[in-house]
Amino acid sequence: METVIQDQGTSSRSDPIAANDRPPEIAGPNLVVRWAFYVSAFSIPFMSLYLPGTGERFGVLRLVQLWLLVGVISQPRVCLRLVPVALLWFGAYCAIRLVSGLWLAPELSGSWWPSTLGWLQFSLPWLWIGFNLLQYSDVRRPGLWSFALGSSLCALLHVLGIGVSTVDNNIEEGRTTVFGENANVVGATYALAVIVLVGLGMFKDLRLSRRLLLVPLVALVGFALAKTGSRTALLLVAMGLVVLLFQAESFWSRPKRYASMAVIGSVLLVIVWEVPTIMERFRDIDPQNLGQHNPRARMAPVLWEMFLRSPVYGSGPDQYEFELTRRAMPYLIRDQQTIAAHNLVLLLLVETGIVGFLIFSTGLWKALVSAWKARLSYCGYLPLALLLPFVVAGCVVNNPISDQAFWFAIAYALAGAA
Repeated sequence: METVIQDQGTSSRSDPIAANDRPPEIAGPNLVVRWAFYVSAFSIPFMSLYLPGTGERFGVLRLVQLWLLVGVISQPRVCLRLVPVALLWFGAYCAIRLVSGLWLAPELSGSWWPSTLGWLQFSLPWLWIGFNLLQYSDVRRPGLWSFALGSSLCALLHVLGIGVSTVDNNIEEGRTTVFGENANVVGATYALAVIVLVGLGMFKDLRLSRRLLLVPLVALVGFALAKTGSRTALLLVAMGLVVLLFQAESFWSRPKRYASMAVIGSVLLVIVWEVPTIMERFRDIDPQNLGQHNPRARMAPVLWEMFLRSPVYGSGPDQYEFELTRRAMPYLIRDQQTIAAHNLVLLLLVETGIVGFLIFSTGLWKALVSAWKARLSYCGYLPLALLLPFVVAGCVVNNPISDQAFWFAIAYALAGAA
């Protein structure tokens, strides 16, 4: 198998679409590979579902892994031919986190090892495969539709009350999630789905039947997003839609773009008005006493102080959680709960210091540069609209590193400029 490590450049040798003289075995993905990728994208909202009685050993995630493995075996030169440089940086960060955990927090291995193993077993391999497959024109858009339809099905179940549970604490009363997943993770997935649906609607060659389907799907996903009460998800949608306003004229004309955004914005505003969970949580923020009344604002200075104690290599993965909870949200200690950092930058600095921060940030920066370059390609501004909101939110109020939707955005960004 030939493997090419590729940065953000473009060449006929590395373009699986333009190379007409390529041997038949690498001319394009076969049906097994295609549907493995489609199913994996469709299943992103359902990754936390497991068969009862299996101890979370067998479920949607394992089925997707198995199908992807079969696809890779059937066409390794299609699935693994190109290696994005960003993937190597993310892999290096996982290695740093593993070494840091064994050195600084071995007693917490039951906490940090499963998450690190999850990235190595699924998120990073999926990023590698997705990067290669999303470069094919006949896979790219169906892949987006697969993710959007999977999120829409999850939203429908959420609205119908199937698999729904209430976020059980006094501060966030009224919020709901689905399939036991963190409400913010579910909200971020819904937010990405809304941006994908709007972005798909801007392609000129989209069939009328599918274009008419977009508004009810956006309304459905938006309604479920409002039920999560995730303020971060609402901010992700807003930033993504603003980026799509700059879409090239080769997609939709400016009047049509603005008109469609006005319709989508009106639908989302009506939903937020009818399901005021998110707005009620925004009202909890007192601008005059932000640090006193907002838990996330109280977390930031605590995390920064902990980073300054060990700025080079950090304090180890998950080592910070008890102290952060005790100082920022002490009432959770009585319930034997701990909180994680809701800020990707501070999380990286506290856990793995400047070393880990620079390694992970380099990979993320390469993905962001690819998303920027992709605006001139067949993708337009959609890759940037998917990834940039995650990056901005990660610097302020969110830690998306465990969200598979985040890795979906990175894969699409890297593939867009390849």
